[in-house]
Amino acid sequence: MKLLINGQMQSEEAALPYSLSLLRGDGLFETILTIDEKAVAWERHYERLSNSAERLLITLPAKIDIELGISKVLKGCVGQSRLRISVLSDGQWFVTVEPEIFSDKPIALMRATGIKSSKGSLSGVKSISYGESLMEVRKAKQLGFDDGIFLNENGHVVETAFSNLLILTSDGWLTPSASTGCLPGITRELLLKWFDVQEALFTFEQLLEARAVYLTSSIRLIQPVSKVGDQLFDESSVGIQLIAQFSKRLFSNINP
Repeated sequence: MKLLINGQMQSEEAALPYSLSLLRGDGLFETILTIDEKAVAWERHYERLSNSAERLLITLPAKIDIELGISKVLKGCVGQSRLRISVLSDGQWFVTVEPEIFSDKPIALMRATGIKSSKGSLSGVKSISYGESLMEVRKAKQLGFDDGIFLNENGHVVETAFSNLLILTSDGWLTPSASTGCLPGITRELLLKWFDVQEALFTFEQLLEARAVYLTSSIRLIQPVSKVGDQLFDESSVGIQLIAQFSKRLFSNINP
């Protein structure tokens, strides 16, 4: 893994900034897919980071400094990597990059035990305070699943601990509405813009009635889900087509 802190390349991971902001999980982050030395959908990621910083009263470093840092840390990278930008509330920031290893392992989801509030101060924000989500993943893995599906206080499906959700129904493609408190994911945003995908409110029971279920994220893009609880799902030919079309469009213009 390569590491850059406050604009300077570091030789050791131990050089991470020791601060109360880091210890308390008080900051923001973006995880970005990169191809060779280029970040995919960088402008959209920066816009989301900026909006979240404004909500949480965090001052970002100058955009040009972040961009110079990204260029430094991506220098010499080949293939697809995972870039993470973290900005702490005390003004410190760091960037990491590591090769991304993709897996075609089927994804199994369960219903999360916790509730995700649609009105919370961190709802829709990519905060480094990730304890709630990681706890649900640990619970899921103990039961043989990969991730958990959060519902909000109204009983509507929100997202999983790590990804947005996309379902194929008799009415077409649906993704949970932003009003549920879900993260405004970049892949989700592009699906809404480019394809016939609609925001909607739906329950866990309605999700189980879907023809197919998918996860969407900036790194894995669109992934088929094979199981939710005890319900098995086959990958749809319509979904295979959507995955191919999305990837082709994104990689033909990596800063859409």
